[in-house]
Amino acid sequence: MTYRILYNPKSKRGKTFKNIEKLKSKLIKKGHQVSVGSLLEIENTKEYLNNLSLDEKIIIFGGDGTLHYLANELAEIDVKHEIFVARKAGTGNDFVRSIKSKTDLIKINDYIKDIPYELIDGKKKYFINSVGFGLDAQVCAYVEGSEKGKTEGNYFKSALKAISKANKFEINLEIDGKATIFKDVWFVVVCNSRYFGGGMKISPRSVRLDDKLEVVVVNKVKRWMLLLIFPTIYLGIHKMFRRWVHFYSGKKIKIVSDRENYVEYDGEVELSKKELIIFR
Repeated sequence: MTYRILYNPKSKRGKTFKNIEKLKSKLIKKGHQVSVGSLLEIENTKEYLNNLSLDEKIIIFGGDGTLHYLANELAEIDVKHEIFVARKAGTGNDFVRSIKSKTDLIKINDYIKDIPYELIDGKKKYFINSVGFGLDAQVCAYVEGSEKGKTEGNYFKSALKAISKANKFEINLEIDGKATIFKDVWFVVVCNSRYFGGGMKISPRSVRLDDKLEVVVVNKVKRWMLLLIFPTIYLGIHKMFRRWVHFYSGKKIKIVSDRENYVEYDGEVELSKKELIIFR
């Protein structure tokens, strides 16, 4: 059997090649053929897959950012090859955390098709874990600008920095046609998975393969109180702060803010957006 290992050269801060060599040696000892290449060097994903024989298997080395990229490349392609993600790959592994599997290689075909998306000028931008608007996206921006990578500790340190600098805003949140105004909002997250932020259990009720999205809104809480709420998110017990933390679910989510904010898609940050329209 032939395995094609595709890696993200930007992932795992230099540990990628060491882990790839371990896996490659393991597969070769079992009698398999193995080739290694950069995922970012593939110019046409559909053409690349068409040139593979159907019995070739693909192993992805990378974290949430890599899988976000891959999901957008494959979402509208009829993928016939088996695709796996290596458990020990990437610095942000919220996707892997959400999958109940203890194997070193996790088959992801079912998780990268029929996935939620944001509609932007008629084009679909897909995501696998979550889309965050406001403070949580600002945290991701600080993490991206750090040399320490997407570790739990660095997320927490970046959260402290973001809490000290972030500003509240107002949103009109529309879920399946029902609109609600929220004032003094710190952040809102649309979730397809339980985890974000390097292990934070932001949406305990999320089920990846169901037909709805969960929405978490945090508002009207004092800045100092956020310092108490953020640690509880790691355990998924922040729902105890029901006065300030609100949970909803639906299939079509529209968020309109009174000002521009940071936005993150699976931890990948974009700036200066006031409106999101998301579908499941």
